[in-house]
Amino acid sequence: MARTISWRGLLSPDGPDTGRPVWRPGTPLRPPRTTIDSARLMRFAAALNLLEIVRAFLTRDDLRAAVVAEATSGRLLTTDAGVDRVVQVSLTVTTVVAVVSAVVWLLMSRATMRGSKWGRVIACVLFAFAIGGFLAGALPTAGPFARVLALALLLLGAWALVLQWRPDSSAYIRYQGTPQE
Repeated sequence: MARTISWRGLLSPDGPDTGRPVWRPGTPLRPPRTTIDSARLMRFAAALNLLEIVRAFLTRDDLRAAVVAEATSGRLLTTDAGVDRVVQVSLTVTTVVAVVSAVVWLLMSRATMRGSKWGRVIACVLFAFAIGGFLAGALPTAGPFARVLALALLLLGAWALVLQWRPDSSAYIRYQGTPQE
């Protein structure tokens, strides 16, 4: 049996007060433009996270110099092996966090395109982590690229979240979440 829509709105069979058909039961329902744009923003954010890995390895020498400068300003005794370990741990943490973040961005993009209700809720929770990442990227020890990347990821996350809560995206998610008969 085909789905029937029992509410009025952007996805209803006769459209939002236009009188002409927009969608008919039995035809595939495509996500609205805001949902598609939100998913694209999430994919772009995933690519930015992977770019962070490349940046971290390209600026490895700058990181090493910053660790040495920080150690000497704090009057700590350091060895080359100790500095190399700190740089290695820092690069490992950066790589793991960037890969996990990219995977989460891609999973959220996929959930958004499917119209899942939990996707928006998790996106709101993850936005709090993006704010934390932004604050960490704003530290004085962070380089200019890290600051710009943190700001870009914060803005992308905010815009994707705004698009997910738009009325047409909400209608799509509500419709996708109704049980099929």
